[in-house]
Amino acid sequence: PALFQSELSDGIAMLVAGNDRIQAIITQMEEICHTIEENGRRQKQHLGLRFDSLYGILEERKKELLQSIAREQEAKVQRVRSLIRQYGDHLETSSKLVESAIQAMEEPQMAVYLQLLGLCLPCRITDMSKVSMSSRPEPGYENMDHFSINVDYVAEMLRTIEFQTGD
Repeated sequence: PALFQSELSDGIAMLVAGNDRIQAIITQMEEICHTIEENGRRQKQHLGLRFDSLYGILEERKKELLQSIAREQEAKVQRVRSLIRQYGDHLETSSKLVESAIQAMEEPQMAVYLQLLGLCLPCRITDMSKVSMSSRPEPGYENMDHFSINVDYVAEMLRTIEFQTGD
């Protein structure tokens, strides 16, 4: 029995030592798991920041390009509105002249009165009919298609983003 107890005692001591080693390995692996989780969190955060930077660049470019469109749109609209005013002024003057001419035809004294004032109605009608109305926007002026962009190659490049291998 003493030998048996001695063997048993030695066996127990070996198991306890083995258990201690296993426990140390488990603790080490738990630390590795914790480190992996921490490193994963850090890399996710880093990746998020990199993508946020790309979003920022895209937003800035979008803003700049939208401003370019808005500037040209405003310039074109202002030019056309200016022409509308010019044509409107001409139309108003021409309409008043037509009115005066009709009155002059109906009232011969009115024609004499206008001539006394130095307003040669036929001269004014001739002058007015000769005014050039050629300043109009060229065909296609309203077109804004030249502001199109092709982002296919950029989109494809973004689809192929991969992690660097370290080589």
